[in-house]
Amino acid sequence: MERDLDQARETLVQITEAFRRTRQMLARRRTGDYLILWGIVVSLGYVLNRFVEGNLLWLSLFGIGWVGTALIVIRQIKMTKEKRIYFPEGMYLGIVWISLVIYSLIWFFIISRESSGLSGIGISLLWLNFMMYGYILMGIFLGKEMAFIGIFATVSSILVGLYLREYFSYAMALISLFAFVGGGIYINRRWGR
Repeated sequence: MERDLDQARETLVQITEAFRRTRQMLARRRTGDYLILWGIVVSLGYVLNRFVEGNLLWLSLFGIGWVGTALIVIRQIKMTKEKRIYFPEGMYLGIVWISLVIYSLIWFFIISRESSGLSGIGISLLWLNFMMYGYILMGIFLGKEMAFIGIFATVSSILVGLYLREYFSYAMALISLFAFVGGGIYINRRWGR
């Protein structure tokens, strides 16, 4: 009887672990599309910022990005319902990103209103590194690869801001492409679609 209970416990642990790994894999698979979308949006913003100054450019691009994000979410909800997959972590990941965006808007507003000494490069670095904080959070939930990408983009963006100011917009476009699009492609290939 005792042996049967031990076997039942062991089987339950294995089943629970299999469900956890499946949910984690599903979370990883869904992340790639968001990263590719936002990588294109942010990179385009850095390139266009060389020719068009002002917040209207970024607000327009972020509006396009949010519409794209909503379309990805709608598509993924439909796919999840069709396949009858239970994925509770998806809601938490979404809440983490939404809260990050809301707080970054608040921080941006505060810094832009209160600190007249912050340059365009400083604001740009601030925005990118808020996004890289999201990578760190994804690394916590989904695996260390995302955290490594976030750390690389953070360090390289700061170095560019310090030493390559003349080429800042182009370098930041490349860093954004690497971090977002590269991260999205990596996720889609590694964990499949």
